[in-house]
Amino acid sequence: MEEENISNLSAPAPAEQKYNFSYNIPKKKSNKTIIVLIIILLMIFLAIGVFFFRSSVPAPVSAPTPSPTAYETPSPSPSPLVRADWSFEVLNGSGTSGLAKKVALKLQALGYPVVKTGNADKQTYAKTEILVKKNLLSRIDSVIADLKDNIKIASIAGELKEGTASARIIIGKDVVE
Repeated sequence: MEEENISNLSAPAPAEQKYNFSYNIPKKKSNKTIIVLIIILLMIFLAIGVFFFRSSVPAPVSAPTPSPTAYETPSPSPSPLVRADWSFEVLNGSGTSGLAKKVALKLQALGYPVVKTGNADKQTYAKTEILVKKNLLSRIDSVIADLKDNIKIASIAGELKEGTASARIIIGKDVVE
């Protein structure tokens, strides 16, 4: 019987069953559809962002346009005269002894510093003159107006180029008392 068992073992098996396996693999959505959806979502978020940004930024306030007035605009007032800001040299050009010292005392009584007194280069000045530092020429009129009751300054002789004083007064014969 052993032979029989062996023969049974070697005998061909019944016909093999064939299995038919079929899988339903879902089809992938096309990449184009996904890209279009992403773009649409981005546009929606962008529109929402712009709406909220515009509503949170205050609108610019336009300044009212000034209308011309019929009134004359006042000119800026000149800066007040501060006597201590000016310093003087007083030189006698009249030929009268001691006149520079007298004028210097008057200036000091008004509050002007006097840094030097002495004689001028000549003693024949007919009228009193003043020389002024270049940077103070625009303000000398207020000083002359302030001094008019004490010292008669006939003219501005020009620019003072040397010395430490703001201005130099050269006394002429018109001051002789």
